[in-house]
Amino acid sequence: MLRLLVVDDEADVCDFVRNFFKERNFEVSVAYDGKKAVETVKTESPDIVLLDVKMPEMDGMEALKEILKIDASKKVIMITAVDDVDQIEEAKRCGAVEYITKPLILEQLERTVMAVAEQVKAGI
Repeated sequence: MLRLLVVDDEADVCDFVRNFFKERNFEVSVAYDGKKAVETVKTESPDIVLLDVKMPEMDGMEALKEILKIDASKKVIMITAVDDVDQIEEAKRCGAVEYITKPLILEQLERTVMAVAEQVKAGI
């Protein structure tokens, strides 16, 4: 069973995504800020991290860099409400494997996470 970490400061987004992927046989953890996300990566070693960009305390870009310092092979998918090309490029330069914009569209979310899950299973 693949482990997924959902990181968003909006509890309803976390709950929705957690329930959605639990139904798809993922083991799902939740963090509500970047600092907790980094701690959770250290303790639980999720296979995939869904990481919101805009959060208090430690934003998603800073958390992305910290997560990849812990494990450079970690698969991180960034999520944001802003479709900002510069931000997308920066996230990919920093090591994010994918990028999804809010509002979350279920088909896109599922397709993206499942594609990255296949990469994890294949050891890519």
